[in-house]
Amino acid sequence: MQIGCGLRVMRVKGLSYLYIWHYEGLDGQRKQVYEYIGPADDPNSGRRAADRMEEYVRKAMSDARKQLESGKTQAIAAARRSRRVILK
Repeated sequence: MQIGCGLRVMRVKGLSYLYIWHYEGLDGQRKQVYEYIGPADDPNSGRRAADRMEEYVRKAMSDARKQLESGKTQAIAAARRSRRVILK
């Protein structure tokens, strides 16, 4: 799992546009994805970008917590199984 996000201004036909990027897992691989936010000179674009990045970070942290808990559960179960084998 890779967590990350950021801002990028892209110029298209002489105009600047604001995008956020973040990582998504697709077919077992990490891919950097860009989302259009709006014109770079629009003050609302900055607010929308900050809100969208905050949403991404919250979801990524929640997903990471779930993955960690799942890993802990699997590790504890594996340790118990191996201890049973040793004790027999």
